[in-house]
Amino acid sequence: MKNLLLIIVSTFLISCNQWSDNDSAKFLEQCEKTKWEKEFCDCAIEKVKKEYKSFAEISENEKQMADILLDCMVTKNED
Repeated sequence: MKNLLLIIVSTFLISCNQWSDNDSAKFLEQCEKTKWEKEFCDCAIEKVKKEYKSFAEISENEKQMADILLDCMVTKNED
């Protein structure tokens, strides 16, 4: 019984801290609404997924998010 409870709680915690397909779609939708190019949005989502556990966590870290977007802008200009 203890093991079953532990497995359920662990699964819940893990699933709450991952990017869902819906999270990815929301991020890309918002990015594209800003009129940024697809390549920029793809760069941004790759970096954001490495840095944050979920879409919801982004709003708690706006300063770091700005740095990530700036990094994608610099990378794009270097190409």
